[in-house]
Amino acid sequence: MKRLVLLLLMMTLLTGCTALASEYDFTFTDRELSGSWESKNAVSITGQGDTCQISGKGAKLNGSTLTITDEGVYVLSGTFNGQILITAGDKNKVQLVLSSATITSPAGPAIQAESADKVFITVAEGTENHLSDAAPGDDESADAAVFSRADLCINGKGALTVTGNYRHGVVSKDDLIIAGATLTVSAASTALDGKDCLMMTGTTANITAGSNGLRASNAEDDTRGFIYIADSTLTITAGTDGLQAETLLRADNAVMTITTGEGSGESTVSAGNDRGMWGGFGGYGRTTSQSTGSWKGLKAGKAIEINGGVYTVDSQDDCLHSNGDLTITDGHFALESADDGVHADNALLISGGDIVISQSYEGIEASTLTITGGSIDITSSDDGLNAAGGADGSSTADRWGRGMFSNGVGEIVISGGYIHINAMGDGIDSNNTIRVSGGVTLVSGSPSGGNAAFDYDGEATVTGGVLIATGGSDMAQSFTAAENQGCMLFGLNGGPAGRNLAIVDAEGRIVAAYTPENSYSAVVVTAPGLQVGTTYTVVIDAVIDGADAHGFAVDASYTGGTELGSIEMTTVLQGGSGHSMGGGPGGGFGGGPDGGFGGGPGGGGRKPGR
Repeated sequence: MKRLVLLLLMMTLLTGCTALASEYDFTFTDRELSGSWESKNAVSITGQGDTCQISGKGAKLNGSTLTITDEGVYVLSGTFNGQILITAGDKNKVQLVLSSATITSPAGPAIQAESADKVFITVAEGTENHLSDAAPGDDESADAAVFSRADLCINGKGALTVTGNYRHGVVSKDDLIIAGATLTVSAASTALDGKDCLMMTGTTANITAGSNGLRASNAEDDTRGFIYIADSTLTITAGTDGLQAETLLRADNAVMTITTGEGSGESTVSAGNDRGMWGGFGGYGRTTSQSTGSWKGLKAGKAIEINGGVYTVDSQDDCLHSNGDLTITDGHFALESADDGVHADNALLISGGDIVISQSYEGIEASTLTITGGSIDITSSDDGLNAAGGADGSSTADRWGRGMFSNGVGEIVISGGYIHINAMGDGIDSNNTIRVSGGVTLVSGSPSGGNAAFDYDGEATVTGGVLIATGGSDMAQSFTAAENQGCMLFGLNGGPAGRNLAIVDAEGRIVAAYTPENSYSAVVVTAPGLQVGTTYTVVIDAVIDGADAHGFAVDASYTGGTELGSIEMTTVLQGGSGHSMGGGPGGGFGGGPDGGFGGGPGGGGRKPGR
């Protein structure tokens, strides 16, 4: 069926580039949504074990196969140990109403639609229904408990359990529309498969799949092969990917709980800097015990768009993964991954939502990463934010030497939002540029010498916002240019984890404060309150009015604490700028409770092994 076409202009990024503009239809027809039927001329079919009682025309029993040849409504009830076979005309619509029906096929699908314009499976309100298959006979291509070569719609307000013993649960070789039913689907392979599209609204589904949970597999047409989930609740346990769309995957106000593979506990990667010159030596590089497979939560070939909802993903591979673009406008996300939390090969835009990545190898990765709003909290064993400039392998693919030298592609743009990063690799890492113009960004990076809390290969500019990044000193970098506000880079020997660090102005007000989770030896700070010609004091262990859970505060009062020294802002980039390696910046100072400030990053030099 040719569905009405809407023009979806998906992601016009702040850069002015359109990530994807294609034609997709996300509309549902009135009949799909209603879940009702005309009972006046309906054919009644009552299962009675190996046979069934038929009242009306259009259906005929031959052995264990009940064949439906005419357009109309067929109401099924009782228990039938056989198969429903639909061979209607190409312009006929057939509606099967399941009303306390159990259909168990001895061979092949429980319901098989070979021909029709469209097939409706309507689940009657207040009833429980069961469909299960067996290994097929002569037609091995009919490999699901419900199998249709025509458009298929499952709707209604009742409950339906589908068991795909042989291979799949529900398969449509055209559109698969699900609207309103309560589904429980278990399958040896894919649970729900709509070749041209899989669209769902107003549905509650509990999915257990040996391979994919939901799949749309048409890769020949750019306007097909998509998944659209709206106002539905899904619980998915999948042997491979949770949701997999060849083109677009869009979710509007969905609630999804997804577990893939063995979950995030089956990490096959080693922590450390995956850009080391010598691959796996000395903790560098990325290792794997497996080389093939995909265990992603939500996956699409061209784009993912998420507009509201709640998403809880525990995945052996990336939680959210697009081979093209990815955009998040709103929603609540609780993500745990043995690889990336969120990944896009091309552009990734986050403009809203609440994203918590509590376990990952790399937190958020894309070629171009733009953050304009929302709240983001990342815990990663390697980089927190990474603009890598190219397609990413997964944790299950050998990444030896990936990014060994910069390709000059990759950009991180932060203009809004609240970002907190706890990273054991680089906190923020771009293979080209970083641009900060707003928002709050807090980074507690790795204290090890092979990583930096703030890292880039091209240039880094700031025109607004707050950024505080603490980490190791050997590779520490500051911004290359600043407008409207200053930036300071200073060193610290034995910077203590878990204790508040504050920059205080001459009036005794806190310009910016943060409590790093990890020890550190270098600090990069920029905030609107940092201005040339002013002397600032560094204070540790202060009690700060209004500090949040991460110890963050700006323009705040405080009591107590220990003054470690002062820094005079004689230039907009105090303590050096650009790429650094070793030495010690201007503005370092001694004393302090844990060995004092001093040393740390210095000016000049270029980070090796890039």
